[in-house]
Amino acid sequence: MNRILLPLLLLAIAAFYGSCGEHTHEAAAHADHTTSPADSTPATDHDALPPVTLNNGLRWQANPETTAGIANMVGILAAYDPSTGDPKALKAALEEEFGLIFERCTMTGEAHNQLHNYLLPIHHQLREFEATDVQRNALGEHLAAYGNYFE
Repeated sequence: MNRILLPLLLLAIAAFYGSCGEHTHEAAAHADHTTSPADSTPATDHDALPPVTLNNGLRWQANPETTAGIANMVGILAAYDPSTGDPKALKAALEEEFGLIFERCTMTGEAHNQLHNYLLPIHHQLREFEATDVQRNALGEHLAAYGNYFE
């Protein structure tokens, strides 16, 4: 099964890097972002995701559109009322805003790479997002961590 998941993950990563504003990336430059499990234990989506790191202990400089997009996703999630809201509409709104973050990306260099490390878990969370309490809380926690890595 890992033989299928790894190529799909690599394809997803390539699609994300290609869709961002910086189009000069070589695939080899991003090969170090993917790891494979050391044993034969089935991997989860998050096992192969690279961690976000700081810039020598400092936060990375993000472009304003990215920061606004994350804030918009926080707002969309906060405005959702699970008792009356439509989970499919919530997912669609979050996915639309997520797509705009990639569309408006102008970041370059290592800050750009770290942004993708931060965004990949969101992509994985949104794939099977059904707006359960657990999913909303996990996404909210990840979105809240944006300020730990970017300013």
